[in-house]
Amino acid sequence: MNPLNFLKWKETFSGMIKLMSKKKETENVDLNEEILETTEETTTDESVEGSSEEAIEVDAEPVAEPEEEIDPIAEAEAKVKDANDKYLRLMAEFDNFKKRTAAEYGKLIEGANKNLMNDLITVRESFERALNSDKENHDAEAFLEGMKMIFRNLDDNLTKHGLQIFGEVGDAFSPALHDAMMKQPSAEIPEDHIVTIFEKGYKLKDQIVRHAKVVVSAGE
Repeated sequence: MNPLNFLKWKETFSGMIKLMSKKKETENVDLNEEILETTEETTTDESVEGSSEEAIEVDAEPVAEPEEEIDPIAEAEAKVKDANDKYLRLMAEFDNFKKRTAAEYGKLIEGANKNLMNDLITVRESFERALNSDKENHDAEAFLEGMKMIFRNLDDNLTKHGLQIFGEVGDAFSPALHDAMMKQPSAEIPEDHIVTIFEKGYKLKDQIVRHAKVVVSAGE
């Protein structure tokens, strides 16, 4: 072969090889880019699908129902009804309390009256014995002493049950205790003091049973 032709052929062959190499490199680069794009798309799709699944899972969670609104009018009516029921129960309890208290007070008064009557019965029997003895014994002095003894017994029994006697000559006049029947001049009794007792006054403990009826001094 002609050396000159051989060199030309060699250069031609070398150029073809370089060209093929560049083409192959270009194809590899394109292939790598395509693979990279495909991978990114797959990753993006998976992310989107994952996000969608998560979103679906979130959306799938049960949603709490809103609380029912309270009607203020109904609530107020319920409160009024409850207060009315409490008031009626309280009134019933108070009425029962009054009845029990009245019954207990009545029993207390009856018991006190019973004790007083027992003591007065004793005094009455004493009077009865004194009157019967006077038919057999005409000793006036002994009879008088018996009457005094019975009277003291009566006073003691009345005092024991809380009776107090007031109204004495010379006491200061008090409208809360005395009823003035009249006024009269007096050189011995100071003005606005009692001159005469018509009726004595009586108190049961601190309560006035009867005012004393008196004559009041007008001074000299």
